[in-house]
Amino acid sequence: METRVRTAADDSEFEGYLAHTRHAFGKVPYDHATLRAHGVTAVAVRGSHVLGGGLFLPFDQHFGGRPVPSGGVAWLAVAPWERGAGLARRLTGEGTGRLREEHGAVLACAWTPAPGLYRRWGWAAVAVASSHVLHPAELPAPRSRFETVQPDEAACARLRNALAPGWNGTLRRPAWWHGWKQRTISGALTLGVVRRGGAGDAGSDGGAGADRADGADRADRADRELAGYATVTVEPHRPWGVAAVVHDLWHAELDALPALLAAVGARSPQVREIRFRRAVLPSPSPLPWVLDRYAVREDGWYPWMLRLLDVPAALQARGWATRVRGAVGLEVVRPEGGTQPYALTFEAGRMRVRHGSSPSARTVRLPSSTLAAWYAGGLPLRHAARLGTAAGAQRDLELLDALVAGPAPWLPESF
Repeated sequence: METRVRTAADDSEFEGYLAHTRHAFGKVPYDHATLRAHGVTAVAVRGSHVLGGGLFLPFDQHFGGRPVPSGGVAWLAVAPWERGAGLARRLTGEGTGRLREEHGAVLACAWTPAPGLYRRWGWAAVAVASSHVLHPAELPAPRSRFETVQPDEAACARLRNALAPGWNGTLRRPAWWHGWKQRTISGALTLGVVRRGGAGDAGSDGGAGADRADGADRADRADRELAGYATVTVEPHRPWGVAAVVHDLWHAELDALPALLAAVGARSPQVREIRFRRAVLPSPSPLPWVLDRYAVREDGWYPWMLRLLDVPAALQARGWATRVRGAVGLEVVRPEGGTQPYALTFEAGRMRVRHGSSPSARTVRLPSSTLAAWYAGGLPLRHAARLGTAAGAQRDLELLDALVAGPAPWLPESF
């Protein structure tokens, strides 16, 4: 009987897919009704039996300082007795194809402990995520020029949106994302820090601020622009106390981070350790530059993967180093075999892509996976050449590497 890969026909088929996520992950997707409503679903069906499925979420990711239409592959699961028959690849192709057709995605990303599987499909590992654990005793003294506030989501979004373009891979979170994250992190509290002496501070109004009511003063502090914020939950810590678990962390400058960490730790003996969830901190993390004593436990998780669904559109949507200009041919080796040539010209931070060979003899040859890793700033081509996964003249490899100089890869989201 034929196995079909398509959208779940009804709730019963979607429940059949959820049953496979329980077997694969020990749980079902967090708030899966929201993910289903805002994303794309794909299931593999044979007769009346659901054999697997996946969720595919549309969003933009920043690359080179510009938002690029993208999407995430999440909760991909196949029945144990059907694994090895290519269903995962078919489901991924169906879901990312629909992201491209229905949402204009030119890229797709995924978290996976099986990078080799995705690599065979033309994906590339961009960066390995890490979790971090530190003891509050390692924290430096709080900075007196910062105050702790409880910011609203609008203030957090302003800070996050200002900082996110400085990395490759950060999401421009969709409107529904915040509510979904709130529902998936039970009991979360968001704390922020603002600088003392900002607009409306008592020191700027001739002393009149000293007579303000406490409520007005708190509102005044919250109205200042955030220097950083963290979203935190607490978990029991053995044999006693709690661990402060950080799920989201953004700070505008390095000197705001100690104040933010002090707010998370709260100088409370109940907080026995501070845990940063996977990918909350970029790599390398800023901790070595702020801790007086470095006694941090770092655990590598697994990498986030990237694939260019539409090579010309992805190259033209990305931002590039503004001072680099030139032209070069690009030959992309497809995972299924064969190559596709392109002619690239670039200047002033923009790239133009034309199908076909470059009129010049200067051509760089890359597998599609190497192209994706380089695109995200995760693998310079001069290194790829040493690994045998890029070919071309040294000057052309260096020219293309100069194009991606700048933002480092970071995907601080779980999905």
